Amino acid sequence: MNSLSQTDHHRLKWLLGQILALIAFWAMLYLDFGSQPLILLFGSLIFITLLFPGLPGRIPALFWKAMTPALILIIALDFLLHGEEFLRPLVRMVMLLAVYRCLQYRNRREDLQLVLLCLFILVIAGVMTVSLAFGVQMFLFTPLAMVLLFVLNLLESTHGRKLVREDWKGFRWLAFLRRIRQSIDYRLIGFTGLLFVGVVTVSSLIFVAIPRFRLDQALPFLQMPGTGMTGFSDMVRYGDVSRLQNDDRIALRVETPENGSIPANPYWRMVVLDEYTEQGFRVSLSVKRNEMEFKEGWNVTPLRPAPDDESEGDWVVYMEGNVSEYLPLLGPHTHLRFQKMSKYQLFPRLKMVALDAVSASRFAYSVRGMNSTGRIAATQDEILEFVQHEPLANPMREDENIRNLKYPETTRVVPWRQEDQDYLAGIVQEITGGEPMEAQRFIPKALAWLHEHYRYSRNLREVYMHEGDPLMLWMQHDTQGWCEHFAGAFALISRAAGFPSRVVAGFAGAEWNGYEDYLVVRNSNAHAWVEIYDLNGHWLRVDPTPAQGSTGPDDISMQTAAALGTFSGWQAWLDSIRMIWYRRVISFDEGDQARLAENVKSYSEQTYAQVRTWVRGKMAALKEWFLYGWNREKVIQICLAVAASCGLLLGLKYLYQGLQALMRRRGKPMGRHGAGQIRRRAGVLLGRIRVAREHAQSEPTDIPEAQECERIYHELLALRFGESVEWPTAKNVFRQARRLLRSARRQGWT
Repeated sequence: MNSLSQTDHHRLKWLLGQILALIAFWAMLYLDFGSQPLILLFGSLIFITLLFPGLPGRIPALFWKAMTPALILIIALDFLLHGEEFLRPLVRMVMLLAVYRCLQYRNRREDLQLVLLCLFILVIAGVMTVSLAFGVQMFLFTPLAMVLLFVLNLLESTHGRKLVREDWKGFRWLAFLRRIRQSIDYRLIGFTGLLFVGVVTVSSLIFVAIPRFRLDQALPFLQMPGTGMTGFSDMVRYGDVSRLQNDDRIALRVETPENGSIPANPYWRMVVLDEYTEQGFRVSLSVKRNEMEFKEGWNVTPLRPAPDDESEGDWVVYMEGNVSEYLPLLGPHTHLRFQKMSKYQLFPRLKMVALDAVSASRFAYSVRGMNSTGRIAATQDEILEFVQHEPLANPMREDENIRNLKYPETTRVVPWRQEDQDYLAGIVQEITGGEPMEAQRFIPKALAWLHEHYRYSRNLREVYMHEGDPLMLWMQHDTQGWCEHFAGAFALISRAAGFPSRVVAGFAGAEWNGYEDYLVVRNSNAHAWVEIYDLNGHWLRVDPTPAQGSTGPDDISMQTAAALGTFSGWQAWLDSIRMIWYRRVISFDEGDQARLAENVKSYSEQTYAQVRTWVRGKMAALKEWFLYGWNREKVIQICLAVAASCGLLLGLKYLYQGLQALMRRRGKPMGRHGAGQIRRRAGVLLGRIRVAREHAQSEPTDIPEAQECERIYHELLALRFGESVEWPTAKNVFRQARRLLRSARRQGWT
């Protein structure tokens, strides 16, 4: 970049700073902390100044004088108002400072500040999101930051100088980029590339070698609470789950067991809602009071299924941020392990596991021995409760005694109004004909009745969302509904028939990505279904939503809206790269370190043994070849091989010389014969000749070596700084200079 002017160097380092800031704000877009509009605004301002670099010069100096105290006031108020969430105001403060630096021309110190601010933003976003985009952003940020620091070193003598508006007059992007291209020293580019590869290599080795630790756990203020999806909280209102079905973003990715079977219709249980209210189903207060225990650790006390229902192998779930505090599970399990030390909540009777808060970043855990059959064994407490107590005949209003009900009594609650109870009793009479039925007979008949009277649709009249008991109003006045309506209606009908039931919200279905062999579950797979107690010690999964699965009596425990599809195409390929990132980078822990070290050791030992055996074999063969079998034919073969090698080398030499001649005729010097290379070689020889010339000047001028030294010195000056440089002339001068240097060494001049 020696041909660039000082002003061009200042322009270049300013533009590099703008690009680094854009990369940092790009990373912030992946961090969901409620300031996306602010990020877009700041990023747009930086981008505008990048396109029109003369704009900052139009801002009056008075504005910047007023801006400094204004920034201090804004930052102080932000910390005072949101001090309990330390990370959010901290990130906003860094963003404001970065924009403040980007909207004005900077000196050397301010450029260094901008690099540190952008790096801080990148690290925070990377720690919180651990996304693949963070790897790409760091891959772009690092070389650009290295180039910026290099330019700052070139401008060290003018570190206090700032650009002014006049420096951008007549500035054109194309002309500036053309000057940069013409001034690039490709040797410097190669050296920078090698340096960057070295940085990446050393960083990778450090990542593999150092002990594992989580920066967000080491620094608690880096932990940012997330916002869970409405459909997966402990209170699900009508429409919460169905609204998620318009969202096609990925919610979780699941590695399946190597030797285990994958269910054809996976249902991912998240939150089990046992109590019915007029606002919707919810987790009862008795469950929250008595069953929710906060613990901290790596392993969760198992929610052990029946021995016959266990599946072999480990399922590894990579859950996206801001989904829910409840963990998606196919069913009870024998072992659950978190990727990091976590606070969790355990619901043994509802077979749920939840974090203490919604994770804002991606979260991973592994599950072993998971029951995915849709048939869950009831606990002894549940069995005893259902045997000892009759169904609730006339539950009281919620504001009276219903809050005193305990689980599992809450799974039998029906609407408190007598007219609603009579309506449900009429439905049960129509389904059963007054005949006592077991659950296996009742379920298909109830499903048939529901599907005969209602159909699935998301286009509902809003009156059923707000006035009175929306579920009962829907059952009495509408003919189409969402999955929550069908699940809630089936649960109430089952309770009225004497079968305890509970509504489950989670995901139904998945897609198989064949590039990396894992399951993909999207937000659009959000669903609600029912678990009904069969009065014989088991909860049976029933999916009452029509037009999404079987309704026949042969598959009552797995009637399904779920299906195992295929995720293919370029989007699946890109997502498989994200999965590799999660597997190999984000989930890299102590166990992976030990396995990698063992694999490296084993591979090194095997390779060394193979190489040693191969070398010994070749040496033995070569020894045998030299010692035995000499004859006329062998000598002739050796001579022919030597002659062929010499001929090949001569041919390559003449080919290279021919290409040189061809390029010279076309005016394009080749390789070391280019004008730039000739000038550099002349400069090197000038430095060495200058020493010999100083000694020669002290000798009598009639000494031939002294005269020759003076002549060659001036010819080298002409090659170094002259206008025209041609290789044939330069070649002769270089040869004479080397001969003179050898003579000077013999005389002690150098």
